[in-house]
Amino acid sequence: PFLAALAVFVFSAVRLGTIFWGYYQGEKQYQKLADAVMIPKPELSEQEEPEFGVDFKELKKMNPDIAAWIYIEKLGISYPVVQGSDNEYYLEHTFYREENKCGSIFIEAGNQKDFSDWNTFVYGHNMKDKSMFARLNEYQEEKTFQENPEFYIYTSEGTKRYQIFSCYQAALDEDSFQADFQGEEDYASWQETVRAKSLYDTKIMPKAGQKTVTLMTCTPAGKNYRFLIHGVLAD
Repeated sequence: PFLAALAVFVFSAVRLGTIFWGYYQGEKQYQKLADAVMIPKPELSEQEEPEFGVDFKELKKMNPDIAAWIYIEKLGISYPVVQGSDNEYYLEHTFYREENKCGSIFIEAGNQKDFSDWNTFVYGHNMKDKSMFARLNEYQEEKTFQENPEFYIYTSEGTKRYQIFSCYQAALDEDSFQADFQGEEDYASWQETVRAKSLYDTKIMPKAGQKTVTLMTCTPAGKNYRFLIHGVLAD
């Protein structure tokens, strides 16, 4: 019995070590990529947006599926955003198209690549090493929102700043996951609906026609739930 238990322990330890080594390799790739393509900007007085730009020409050479770069400074979220022809490939492939469980941050395949839809979904894994979109779950605490009330989406056309207006956990069969709308009135109604679901009052009220980006990741609640963060385009 002892030898059998020892064998199970060793097998589990090796398997766990292999998994975390994969996580480490994936995150190391993304850090190296960030160092290569993030360009410092000249210092400006009272500059609000992060002091760097992104070299999209270089990113496109590496992977034509590049759509954007997402940045939430204090949470350490700084990753390329891609879009595939489906929602499966980038679940287990990095930006370099290498197989890895950490996958990529990616846009819903049915959305427009340029964030021109009323609501654009951006997916990322909830990794055990806190990489990718894992730390979005920290928005369950209002303090995290207060310290990180917005996120930035860099594109080849410019920088988009999104103010977070709702954070909560939702079951997959809820209306939170709507992407198609019958018109501006239908869209405005959806914004009101998802804002009302927020765990706390963000004090941000989207205006008619303002575009939304919804960040999404898994939660400890189970495979039928996601943690959602809705941000409205501020400028």
